[in-house]
Amino acid sequence: MPEDVIDLTIDKVSLKGHRLQQNRDFRTVFLHGTSVANRYYVLYILKRRKAEATKVGFSVSKKVGNAVVRNRTKRLLRESLRLHVHHFNCGYFLVVIARKDAPCLKTLTDVDKQIVILLKRAKLCT
Repeated sequence: MPEDVIDLTIDKVSLKGHRLQQNRDFRTVFLHGTSVANRYYVLYILKRRKAEATKVGFSVSKKVGNAVVRNRTKRLLRESLRLHVHHFNCGYFLVVIARKDAPCLKTLTDVDKQIVILLKRAKLCT
């Protein structure tokens, strides 16, 4: 790439290694964590040791819609949190639960606004 061209692509930060997948991790966050909520999502937060990387888990129940709707909701959530993961300090477990009204948010911009509101309420993002 020439030096005079500015690269405007988003940094390719992935959530691949930063996902909650174990059932016991989800249960730990639900039992010992705190929650903040809005009309579309519930965010559970558990502070862990500083040395651990921040991990994110997602839960979208069948109440949200059929498989297509649930998968789209998860994709939008993953992308929104991927864009904000560099703002977090290390050592958090986060679980995002989609509520029944979540499919009303059709674009990434709408989802992103709601996630930022939750992160600000939880004092994880400035």
